[in-house]
Amino acid sequence: MKRFVWPLTLLSFSPVLVLADSVSYQQDVAGKPLKLQLEGVSQKDWQARLPQFQHWLTEAKPKQHELIQLCEEWRALSQQSYSCRLGAIAQQWQHAVKSQVLPDRVELRRQTRAIEQQVVSAANYNTVVWQLDGLANARLLDDTAVLLKSWFPELKQMDLQSGVSRLVWSDALSTKLSLGTEQPLLQQLQLNSVALAQTETANAQQGYKVSYRTFSPLLNPAEGWPVEYGPTATVLAKDAVTAYLLAQSLAVLDLKQGQQLTDQQQAAALIKTDSANWYASNSWYDYLADKSQSQQQGLQISYQLPKFSDGNYKRPYVSVWLTDQQKKPVRQLSLVGQQSRWYQELNHWWRRLGRKNPEQIDQIAGATQKPGTYQLQWDGRDQQGAVVPWGQYQLHLEVAREHGGHEHLTLPLNWQADLKPLELQGKAELGLVRLQLQSKDG
Repeated sequence: MKRFVWPLTLLSFSPVLVLADSVSYQQDVAGKPLKLQLEGVSQKDWQARLPQFQHWLTEAKPKQHELIQLCEEWRALSQQSYSCRLGAIAQQWQHAVKSQVLPDRVELRRQTRAIEQQVVSAANYNTVVWQLDGLANARLLDDTAVLLKSWFPELKQMDLQSGVSRLVWSDALSTKLSLGTEQPLLQQLQLNSVALAQTETANAQQGYKVSYRTFSPLLNPAEGWPVEYGPTATVLAKDAVTAYLLAQSLAVLDLKQGQQLTDQQQAAALIKTDSANWYASNSWYDYLADKSQSQQQGLQISYQLPKFSDGNYKRPYVSVWLTDQQKKPVRQLSLVGQQSRWYQELNHWWRRLGRKNPEQIDQIAGATQKPGTYQLQWDGRDQQGAVVPWGQYQLHLEVAREHGGHEHLTLPLNWQADLKPLELQGKAELGLVRLQLQSKDG
């Protein structure tokens, strides 16, 4: 059985300025370490405020009903992909760790659905065992940031962290933040005031260890089982609460839904699937310090699905992808059709990409399309999110239809070398296909 893969460790801080006055402090709050790094604050001033800060921390616990209300609002916003209602289910997993016996999956699903279907209001909050720790940590960071800025007007930089949540603030135009070396889009960001969070699966120490397996600490609200093979995300948002809630939701939502929710929240997200493919929201690139990774041009792809008079017509499955000159896959751009038994009918795509990433298919597949003209955009990046070098590539479009035909078109693409609009007419299952270079500004 495939083991659960933990994502990257949460963030490393690299301040632009090294100041003489700096403070590093850590204190456990409700069993979680709260870490502070302040620049521009003297040790003398900090020590004078420390007793007051320690007292504030003992009194600063967010009110439970406010957290519950926030959870319920986000539960609706995220199409029930995030829920704080599963405290009783989490207790069963904690018991499983002690007994080293897995819960009964069918019974767990039944209990979870009963909890999720319950009508909850302020009048009956006490009928639910709530999971609020992660959200409380995020709220604490937001409140702490407000407090410290009011106490220390000379503050230059602030880095706060608790659990999988983090908040970075600088009075300068920007602060450089390195999130790791594994991925080009994580190596260096340019920030000045932002909150960050990752999915709770980023913290392996909090997972459920039963027998030889380690399960994610994040439970799927649809069945009460730990999230498996789902994406993990790093999120940048206006406050720690939004960043935390969005990061947890992205572990359950499919990629398209997750990116829509990210855009709605005016946030940025970098998502890693279990098959190690990366997807960035459009706004993520605005934060890159390395402007060579901020692609200024993209490719607009237009294709037509023709109309057939056949009374037995079924909507086609369509895959669009890119390869290099050695026929090595570069990027999956689109996959239309969601019933897995038909994927192998896209035989060129299946041999080159589909069968190698079966867990990813459900994340990227969209509903079938009726006859018409459809638009796609390629941002000039590979599956890992890095800008591809200029050169020769091939764009593939493959269509297969139940009770119908099959067609595979390959279009040569001289990427960014004075690329002119290119058109190719399909012969059966595809109509006109058109490629056109497009600037980032459209």
